[in-house]
Amino acid sequence: MKNKRKFLRMNRTNAVGVLFVLPFLIGFIFLFFKPMLASIIYSFNVVGFDEQGMTLKFVGLDNYRYALFSDAEFLKELLAVAGSALAKVVVIMFMSMFVAMLLNQKFYGRLFFRTVLFLPVIFGADVILAIFAESDAYTMLSGTSNSLVSVGKEANVFLEELMRSFGFSSGMMNALSSNIRGIFDLTWEMGIQTVLFIVGFQAIPPHLYEVCEMEGATKWETFWKVTFPLLSPTILLCLIYTVIDTFNSDNNVVRIISENMAHLLHYACAQTWLYTLIVFAFVMTIYGLVSRKTIYLD
Repeated sequence: MKNKRKFLRMNRTNAVGVLFVLPFLIGFIFLFFKPMLASIIYSFNVVGFDEQGMTLKFVGLDNYRYALFSDAEFLKELLAVAGSALAKVVVIMFMSMFVAMLLNQKFYGRLFFRTVLFLPVIFGADVILAIFAESDAYTMLSGTSNSLVSVGKEANVFLEELMRSFGFSSGMMNALSSNIRGIFDLTWEMGIQTVLFIVGFQAIPPHLYEVCEMEGATKWETFWKVTFPLLSPTILLCLIYTVIDTFNSDNNVVRIISENMAHLLHYACAQTWLYTLIVFAFVMTIYGLVSRKTIYLD
């Protein structure tokens, strides 16, 4: 009888999961599957046009070989985007976890601050940033035309000297400096991660913290021995989401592909799928490394 109840509960849970995924499956089949298949076919051909319409000339992997070994600009931008994306992922993960820890505390007005932080996700971060970019508020907050510019420059010089003393390479220093200077922009990209971390913090059983307190553990020890291990499923989820979202944002590689779409459709398709495979490799590498240390509560 107990096994039957467990089986029915699992079936009910699976049915709910299928219902949540169903809109995505319907949209993928009817809206995305055919264009994706067409782009794969185009990437192995040379697309031309004549009086009869579109023509395809099969060239195999030539488009991919040219993108990897002959197109110096595409390869250079691809490596630059990959390096900056990794640094950006680290900053976003750290900031979102830190903000989630603050917002998980009990204080007056925390619901208001949670709502404000999540507003860019609801309305679209690009739209909000476009509005801010045209306003005086963005200019003031970004520090581009106010009395704090000189202070900001001195802070950047000090930061670079500090990182150089620790042996950071020039590429890593530039990536970290650009992310720190764009701290305001990053706050608009970590809304979902912060909410997920808040949910992860609240899912940890409170009695574990009571046991740590009774045993005399410090806050630091409690975090590394209880909070961080039990937060590992949320960390894995946020890592995968952040990597995909970061690579999917507007960058030089995406702009190069968009420009080639107008006159080199086949080559743009090859670049797109090459970029997709690289992102997929990043995601699978992160999943393979982090999932080994992930701890799930029964």
